[in-house]
Amino acid sequence: VEELALRLQAYRTSAVLRNRMLLLLVLALSVFTGWMLIANWRHLRRRQRAQQVLQAETNFRRAMENSLLTGMRARDLNGCVIYVNPAFCKMTGFSPEELVGATPPMPYWAPEALDRTYEVHSMILGGNAPTQGVEIRLMRRDGERFDALLIEAPLIDANGRQIGWMGSMVDVSEQK
Repeated sequence: VEELALRLQAYRTSAVLRNRMLLLLVLALSVFTGWMLIANWRHLRRRQRAQQVLQAETNFRRAMENSLLTGMRARDLNGCVIYVNPAFCKMTGFSPEELVGATPPMPYWAPEALDRTYEVHSMILGGNAPTQGVEIRLMRRDGERFDALLIEAPLIDANGRQIGWMGSMVDVSEQK
């Protein structure tokens, strides 16, 4: 068996060399810190620009949605209302707080047309909504009746899964 020996020998360095190495180390860390600050500042600027673009897009979509005369309503797969636009609220006379979370019978369903409305509701939830829409009798908050054309389509999320139903509603009383 051969023997292995390790021998360490320390050399003295001059104070000047030590100070230069320390200075180089401090300079290198300063340059690195400066570079990191600039990189973080650039990242923050890009993020702020992206956030401004997103905010502008959101505001534009909200303006479009609020300008619609067509009532829009989204329901989950069980038929619970998860969204209504201002036109839907104006048409029915109910506030979003009164409608979101509502389950059948909905507050805007006319009592005399309850059987027909349940039939349409079941047809839609069963995936058999007619593409041309269906006419239905509804009721405003003040009790006034109106006829509406209801068109429903599957509500699809970003992953391509159906998460509910999106409906558009138009008051057709005047046309009749």
